Amino acid sequence: MIYEGKQSIFSHQDQYALIRLVNSEDDGTTKKHEEGKTSFTLKLAKQLSTSGIGDYLDSINVFLSFLLPVIHLIDCYTWEQGGTQDVGEAQAYITIPELICYIYFLLDFAINFYLSENKLFFTFQTTSLVEYVSIFPSLLARLNIITGYKYIYLLRVLRFLLCYKLDKVLQRQSMEAYKPIVTVMAIIIINSSILYVVEQDYSIVEYIYFMVVTISTVGFGDVYPTTIYGRFSIIIAILIMFLVLPTQVEMLTRVYSLRSQFARNKYITKTEQEHILLLGSSQVEGFKTFLNELYHSDHGLNDINTVILQNQAPTEEMTIQLKQPALSQRVIYLEGHPLQNKDLERCSSKDCNCVIVLANKTSHTPKRDDYRNIIHAFAVKQYAKKQKSRKGARVCLQVLQPQSKDLYFNSLGGHETDQVICVDELKLYLLGKTCLCPGINTLISFLIQSSKPSYDITKYDKNKSEWIDDYLCGMQNEIYRVPLESEAFVGLTFSQISQAIYKELNIILFALEVELESGTNVFVNPADYLFEDYLHYGYVIATEMPSIEQIQQTKFPDYIQKNYCFPNVQRQTNNKNALQQETEYLKEILSEGIKDDSQKHTSYYQVKPQTITTGLPKVGDQEKFENHFIVCGVVTDMKYLMMPLRARSLKNIQPIIILNQDLIPTEIQLQINKFPKVYFLQGSPLNTEDLKKACIQKASALVILQKQVDQEEGISNIVDADTIFIYKTVKLLNQNINIITELASISTISFLQISRNNYVQKYDWSVSEPFASGEIYISTMLDTLICQAYYNPFITSIFDQMILGSASMNKKNKKLYQTCKLQQSNLFLINVPPKYQEKTFGELFEILLTEQKMIPIGLYRGEKVKNNNKPYVFLKPPMDVVLQNKDRVYVLSAKQPKEIETIIDNEPNQGQDNTAQYFNIKSKLQGEEGRVDIEFSRELMRFNDRMKKLNKQLNNINQKLFNQGLIHEDFISNVRSILKKELANLNPGV
Repeated sequence: MIYEGKQSIFSHQDQYALIRLVNSEDDGTTKKHEEGKTSFTLKLAKQLSTSGIGDYLDSINVFLSFLLPVIHLIDCYTWEQGGTQDVGEAQAYITIPELICYIYFLLDFAINFYLSENKLFFTFQTTSLVEYVSIFPSLLARLNIITGYKYIYLLRVLRFLLCYKLDKVLQRQSMEAYKPIVTVMAIIIINSSILYVVEQDYSIVEYIYFMVVTISTVGFGDVYPTTIYGRFSIIIAILIMFLVLPTQVEMLTRVYSLRSQFARNKYITKTEQEHILLLGSSQVEGFKTFLNELYHSDHGLNDINTVILQNQAPTEEMTIQLKQPALSQRVIYLEGHPLQNKDLERCSSKDCNCVIVLANKTSHTPKRDDYRNIIHAFAVKQYAKKQKSRKGARVCLQVLQPQSKDLYFNSLGGHETDQVICVDELKLYLLGKTCLCPGINTLISFLIQSSKPSYDITKYDKNKSEWIDDYLCGMQNEIYRVPLESEAFVGLTFSQISQAIYKELNIILFALEVELESGTNVFVNPADYLFEDYLHYGYVIATEMPSIEQIQQTKFPDYIQKNYCFPNVQRQTNNKNALQQETEYLKEILSEGIKDDSQKHTSYYQVKPQTITTGLPKVGDQEKFENHFIVCGVVTDMKYLMMPLRARSLKNIQPIIILNQDLIPTEIQLQINKFPKVYFLQGSPLNTEDLKKACIQKASALVILQKQVDQEEGISNIVDADTIFIYKTVKLLNQNINIITELASISTISFLQISRNNYVQKYDWSVSEPFASGEIYISTMLDTLICQAYYNPFITSIFDQMILGSASMNKKNKKLYQTCKLQQSNLFLINVPPKYQEKTFGELFEILLTEQKMIPIGLYRGEKVKNNNKPYVFLKPPMDVVLQNKDRVYVLSAKQPKEIETIIDNEPNQGQDNTAQYFNIKSKLQGEEGRVDIEFSRELMRFNDRMKKLNKQLNNINQKLFNQGLIHEDFISNVRSILKKELANLNPGV
């Protein structure tokens, strides 16, 4: 819970309350007992100091101390110039406010005298003496107890000296400027009043004018004192000004020199412009990536301003970024703290459109940093709520640990639309998914990043021999959200519309926003969804924002029959969107308490809970692995790396070997040993012998996890040194292995570069061969993602589906989705079927979408296709690009695609090879410790039954023909047809 006081989220009074709460019960009992003996004086003093009432009383006292001298000047203006010293009766508009001031001063003095511990000291202190002189003589004169001479009423003006009490009220807000101001005003008011009484040659206004020109050292000489007393008062005033004022100004200058201009600046809200509040502890590179994406021209000419609030002045590198022409007029940097109300007021947080919190991805204390960022987000939301903001405070938050994501959502009250992106969770998902689908991290970075090397796609030539043209051409594509509301779409399926739009406009429609009873949600490739007559929003992959008019005018062939049998479901009635829906689903899971992962994550292969131990199977010398994955290193949330590799949508799972120099901690073992076929090998990835024990020569992929950096190291290049050495060592043993790693510094990519081309120097690191092949993960990609999430809240759901598929589906509404034929698709990488090689990408797109209901979105081109030393990603190639035999295709499919096999007729050898392949299935499926997956075991049993039936049929045929001594071609054809039939019934994925 966040306590909020007068000046900050944690005020002095609230800190006192917090200290009281953390005391033990015995101390609490003792304090209650002592409090019962406390006198009423101490209780009243404590109440005034802790409740803030004392500050209000002091503020009123200061205001009236300023008001009384002003009343005195007005009263002086009505006096007769010269003449008698007796001023006589004053007007009611003078006497009534004056008496009110006197009454309050007396009551305030009485209260302070009563509460003072040393009443004798209080009676004779300086402020008390000023009270006596400034109140009692003029009060007695006003009550006609004594004669109202001018010099008696002159004492009223000394009350202005008590304005220095403002120090108590404004000290916490660092208002250092008030002291010189009070000093100057006191000199002017007091001395002008003295001159008016002792001189009587000019009016009070003229004496005020004289004091102003005297203090400003101008001294026109048109007004001047003539008496000895007047001149003596001027001498004293000038001495005070020269002695006191410079000291106060020097102190003010010293205080302000300790505070930068960023601590004094303030953002003023403009009604016609929106602004976002950018918080967090990210490095400069993170802020730079976010701001470049925010203000990219692809997002249109937005008038959004950005206010960066940090608790320190900007570094030199940050200052250089803020001075860029594109940012200098739109970004303002403020030094302050999100827990301080005055700083939140300076940045107009109650009127901000969104609060973005960026995490420090190289933090050494991720848990503490997450808690701090969450508290800052809550502080802004609470401040906006307290200020009754109409917009509220939508939050896009980055956290480092998955537990922090659960903590944030579990702490929310009511329906929220906040988004939380977990850095470690998404990073491990991508690293794991890259083992199955190489290049997915590069592909996703293209889709969410607007700042890219420029390339004119109109000049693209498919016949060029350099791979960089393919790569740059595909890099220009991004995701755009477009409305789909044409009547021509009604009654057609998503796949039919996607095929027509691609054929006419060369853009790929791959996802759809659908309004349902449960709220608005987005689905990737809902192939069989039937469009109804209401507004949908589609997501397309294109090089620029498509023309909405052209999309609405898409034409469909006449032979396509429309279907108007829509499912009987209600549309959105409660204004819930997907974020609110997912938030409720997550809160529902959390409210059920901590369950075993086998119950929480049913979409993944897991062993039975009772078989879980605190140890992992160890790799022995006798075990041989093939097409397996090797993970070098251990991180805290290891299970998120395993989940994409153990999804139940996969028809077979490959073994995973964890290679680490130290033993795995028990808490991490309990996470990962719930997944089958996970093994541990203690050793170093820099040791070739240990790598050979892990069967590195036959491994298909290797993941290098970045180790936790010691705070003393601090240099990212040194951190990446181990990664570079491991990469080089593994490549010497297995040139074809797919390596995936994270780099702390972008500059170290050059060490992994093979060729010596100048592409990196000409463009940037994004065109390097390691990144183009998908071997490198860059954490700044998530800063781009959170910016995209600001513009489109559904973008994170799209990428969750690409990585996890149906595992990210809200199970609560699964039946509703099935009724509407809505499905969530996953991203797969498949080989190009041999019969489609040498054909164009456009032809392949039409065939796969029509026959298999899969949407191809790009190619993963093999080595030596176009003078490339490594494979590279080619996103949304032009329609006329010819497919090569080394190409692989990225497809969006609800199920894992089946590998299309070509069985050539009239070739017995081919049939024998296929038969031998399937007869040897048991040896391929059997696990390393004699374990067999349950589903594969069932398939083997079914296959065994079919083979027994086949054997009986063959025996019957053989007996009939053997007696005749004839074996004709009919016998062979019958056997072959039966065999093909049985093989077709077998699970093709086995």
